Amino acid sequence: MNIYSQKSVNDYKYVVVPERFGFFNDKDAYQLNSMTKFLFNKYGFNALMNTDEFPEDLKDNGCKKLLADVVKGNGLFVTKLAIQLTDCNGIVVYTSPEGTSREKEYRKGFQEALRNAFKNVARLNYKYNEANETSEDVKSVPSDKKPETSKEKKPEVVVPSENTLDFTWNNKTYVFKKQEYGYELLSKQEETLLSEGKIYKMSKDNSYLVDANDLSGAGYFDGYGNFILERINPATNKLITDTLARQ
Repeated sequence: MNIYSQKSVNDYKYVVVPERFGFFNDKDAYQLNSMTKFLFNKYGFNALMNTDEFPEDLKDNGCKKLLADVVKGNGLFVTKLAIQLTDCNGIVVYTSPEGTSREKEYRKGFQEALRNAFKNVARLNYKYNEANETSEDVKSVPSDKKPETSKEKKPEVVVPSENTLDFTWNNKTYVFKKQEYGYELLSKQEETLLSEGKIYKMSKDNSYLVDANDLSGAGYFDGYGNFILERINPATNKLITDTLARQ
């Protein structure tokens, strides 16, 4: 069942994932913690590990975040995991239905159950409520001072508008070709362009879902026009960040 407080997940700007879940002794056991961060970002959230450097607004106001946890259910021949989100006051804002797996091998079983639980998180269609940002900024300004005007704030990123974009990564050239859904991802080999997959524009600004074999993951454009890709390394099953450099 889904459990909500008076607020919804859309009222929180960040999700913070711990290094270790309570049912394991080891940090990032079976890569569940790094997978949790990856999957939250995949479905439009702004997820951080609790060891990451926090943005300034989160440092100033810790209640902008939800704390993520994964809860293990009981089962003899089945692995059951649920996603739980708690606010800064310890109030549970959301608990997903359990994702299950009958896979006997532990790593595969836990990872499959986690992915199945996140199917319910995806259905939340998370989008941060920007109205909270405005109201919090106004509240934080003393009555004898005026809040900063919008022209004083620098834009974080400008998404390229060209129909084709060239990038290099790992000594290879890639082309993003603009499509209705986002971009087609092509690799350039001499004078030939080969399709590698698709890059889907997500509902959250400057967030993309990449479906391209080993390059599958979640990404965004940085302030220099590079494409930052977060994905699971298929060789190590660990979360890595790659930078496709704009040409």
